[in-house]
Amino acid sequence: MSERTPRAMANDEALDLGGKRVRWLDTPHVPHNWDAGLLFEESGRTLFCSDLFTQAGDTAPLTNSDILGPALVMEKRIQFSGPTPQSPAILRRLAGLSPGLLAVMHGSAYAGDGAAALEGLAAAYEKRLAH
Repeated sequence: MSERTPRAMANDEALDLGGKRVRWLDTPHVPHNWDAGLLFEESGRTLFCSDLFTQAGDTAPLTNSDILGPALVMEKRIQFSGPTPQSPAILRRLAGLSPGLLAVMHGSAYAGDGAAALEGLAAAYEKRLAH
């Protein structure tokens, strides 16, 4: 067994996990903090969303219903994200991956048009930043 030195993945770098490939995506301040980043599992088209689309309450493990509306209610309630002018472009870059599953950290995972949900979140951030 060889020893490997741990290292951080570079933006857009993919790692083969033995049949699954994950891609690291730098997402500064999305969902929060300058050093934020997300993983995208390419074969299953799963975006691991961290705190994006956080929902409150007793949610189902998986849904194909709207997650944007409940997530925006939660954002308004606890104001945990701090979108920057770059946030909408970052969200649209994620939408370009066409995820079929949004693996949400707090709330239901979403099976459906992940690109549309991310585009909707980008538009909501643009509106918030305009005010």
